[in-house]
Order: sequence, then C-alpha cells, then structure tokens
Amino acid sequence: MNNLNTSQPDPDWDYYEAWQLLHDIRNKIDAALNVMSSEERADYTSDEKLKQILEPALEQLENVIDNHLNI
Repeated sequence: MNNLNTSQPDPDWDYYEAWQLLHDIRNKIDAALNVMSSEERADYTSDEKLKQILEPALEQLENVIDNHLNI
C-alpha cells in the first residue's frame, strides 16, 4: 500500500496520539478493502460487514479531527 513511515515516533511528539489513532483507522480501512476484494458481489451480508468495520473508523477519524487538531 503506502510507504509511510510506520516506525514508532517519540511519545512526546505533539502528533503522537493522533498518529496512533490514524494508524488504527488505516488498519480498519485495510480490513474493509480485504473484505471487498474477497467478495464476488455486494450483498446485505458483505455490506453489513463493511459497515461494522468502517463506522468505528469514521467515528475515530471524527475524533482525531475534532479533538487532536488545534485549528
């Protein structure tokens, strides 16, 4: 996928917590992509699996945007 640096950053780094959360979100997105790639056709069951994976990722992303970026 990406060639982003996935080594552990310094825990004192300002973006450390957001970085950790975004990696967790990316793992969920990768899991959803794996589900999609293993399905021949979209159906209710596969859509529900994807929603179960992606809805928490969306909530986490909103949390990062709302609570970890001091704009």
